[in-house]
Amino acid sequence: FKQDDGRHRAKHRMESGAMLTISAIFFLLLMSAFFSGSETALTAASRARMHKLEGDGDKRARRVNLLIRNRERLIGSILVGNNLVNILATTLASGLFVAWFGEGGVAIAVATATMTVLIVLFSEIAPKTAALARPDTLALFVAPVIRWVVFLLSPVTWFATRFVRVFLRALGVNAASVEQIFS
Repeated sequence: FKQDDGRHRAKHRMESGAMLTISAIFFLLLMSAFFSGSETALTAASRARMHKLEGDGDKRARRVNLLIRNRERLIGSILVGNNLVNILATTLASGLFVAWFGEGGVAIAVATATMTVLIVLFSEIAPKTAALARPDTLALFVAPVIRWVVFLLSPVTWFATRFVRVFLRALGVNAASVEQIFS
């Protein structure tokens, strides 16, 4: 009986670990959806409406305006955050699928395909479509959180932006024209 009890506990720990991993993946997909929807809402929000609301004393509109003034930093920070959560979710899924199906290319391929479908449908298309339906409302709602994301990720975004500019310049691309695209 003792050997069976040990196996039962090990199986229970594995199941608990799998549930924890699935919960973490779900949370990371929600964060990805938040980043994607926020990016769309903040870039599609009506500048005229935000300026009017700010003029009327709306602090949330002021935050939106502060964020969209520096689109390069805003979009860069959101992209860094979104990529971090997507990569982490996919890494967790890969580990989970390897535990379920054994080591090998099949487990990784299934994890990659599964996560690609989940990310594209639920963390990209759905939140961006919803954000386009009500960009101003969503922009006002997400601005306080995104403000902190931009603040925390600004050092990484600054470095990445500088690196990309140097890289593009080496390829003969004018970095000033890239800035015009963001604005």
